[in-house]
Amino acid sequence: MRAPEPATNAEAELRAHVSRLRELRPGLHLHSEDGCDPRDQTAQAEIDAGLRLVVVLEGRIDVSYGLTRVALTHAGAGATAALVSVAERERFERRARSGVYSRRVSLGLTPAWLAQAGGGDGAAWPDLQRFMQEHLATRRWQLSPRAAVIAEQIVHPPGLAPLLQHMYLESHALELLGEALATVGNRDAVAPGAAAATGLLPREHQRLRELHAFLASGQADALSMDAIARHAGVNASTLQRQFRSVYGTTVFEFLRECRLQRARQALEREGITVGQAALLAGYTSAANFATAYRRRFGLAPKLARVRV
Repeated sequence: MRAPEPATNAEAELRAHVSRLRELRPGLHLHSEDGCDPRDQTAQAEIDAGLRLVVVLEGRIDVSYGLTRVALTHAGAGATAALVSVAERERFERRARSGVYSRRVSLGLTPAWLAQAGGGDGAAWPDLQRFMQEHLATRRWQLSPRAAVIAEQIVHPPGLAPLLQHMYLESHALELLGEALATVGNRDAVAPGAAAATGLLPREHQRLRELHAFLASGQADALSMDAIARHAGVNASTLQRQFRSVYGTTVFEFLRECRLQRARQALEREGITVGQAALLAGYTSAANFATAYRRRFGLAPKLARVRV
């Protein structure tokens, strides 16, 4: 009888990742990590509706929920966090770079868990209801010192008996969620610490959220940077600086991402040709589009095409 083959590095990494996933309660999931990514890779998955909380205590993490990119970096000013509303089933993606270190905590909450916890009553908490109904709405802020300590304790909990450790992690996760959900107040308000982290005023954050939605809609695909800046009511250099500070990317990088995602969806769901997808993504050359597509998604566009 042949001995089982040793697991590949990728399989070992996957097992290590899964071992850090924990269901605290039905609908409440926790993941924590402390280490360096061993290689460049992109992980993708489909995720259900709910809220996603990401906390970076040190290092950097780069993930996307649909077209919304969440790139968080600890740059000496304290732990950073983002709360994302996923109102419908969406594609999740995490981009890893070899040797990049991060110490982080992620929490996922389903609408059912929130309802059971008392957050499903729109009359009692209308701001939360509005936030949850706005697909890919995002709150970013600098974590309070107290919450940062709690997150550190989640990453490295004490050695307790399994039941006690589960209770320890659940209580800490709930306290961390308390700060996160407290950021969902006035729709136009900036989450605690966000102004200090980005130097932007609440009205500037609101303007960027509106521009983000405008860019994602496809209406700006043919516009120049100056035209986009005029639409936003600021000059081009200010817009680029503010957009990068909030979304971690440039305006045109975000537009390119949006076009590639729309092309991918059309290939997968409508079965359009690669040439048609290239035009949809803004490329006059199908070969150049195929190169960009392969670099972005890890496969040739013809392999993603659904035959209809």
